[in-house]
Amino acid sequence: MNRIDRTYRDKLRILLILYFFSEEIDADSEEVEDQYKKVFRSEVRIQKIDFLIRYPDYLSFELLELLEEDESRINKEEIKEEIKSIFDNNEPEIRRDDMLRYFFGAYEEIDHIIAFLVSTDFIVYKSKKNAAGREYDKIYYLTQNGIAKIENQILKHIDKTKWYGERCKLIKKYFGNLTGTELKVRQYTHEEYRLTPINEYIKGVQENVKNKYYSIFGEEI
Repeated sequence: MNRIDRTYRDKLRILLILYFFSEEIDADSEEVEDQYKKVFRSEVRIQKIDFLIRYPDYLSFELLELLEEDESRINKEEIKEEIKSIFDNNEPEIRRDDMLRYFFGAYEEIDHIIAFLVSTDFIVYKSKKNAAGREYDKIYYLTQNGIAKIENQILKHIDKTKWYGERCKLIKKYFGNLTGTELKVRQYTHEEYRLTPINEYIKGVQENVKNKYYSIFGEEI
């Protein structure tokens, strides 16, 4: 994949994360301005959702963990079929898009992507700065224009968005209620993730998924 294709794909993926995981804005909220329609909070949450999209094997393992935590609430057959589909389609190899481990886990610089999405009026970005000038409390508002373009053009007419859209829906269904910090805590439970040296690519966990899948379903994947 050349640099232009990668840059385009990265922008598209981050935009879809903001779209699928954002929340409707309360009309009575003080933060409401006419062009703000949905809101997404925290870069940490973007990074951790992005990680689950880019590492289908970690997503598979997380789904199995969720099943073990509360089997009464989770559709066992549905989880089985989702993971089987991920591995039958070789997603852990084909769809994996390596991320570096930074001080707070999986991370990739996205400032240029956010700047692009702001410049094209897809989103409005706000943050606060501490005494050292570091940004915090990062909030991303989807504009009416952005939502219209996503729903009427991007999702309807760009084939590459289909897989990303479906993956976002799957992650949102099972993990959409978690904050960025809660997602980070879950990801840090993986030894391969936690022990990856800073600024090195995080290794996959395919064998761990295969072993856990066998222990739960009694068959190989």
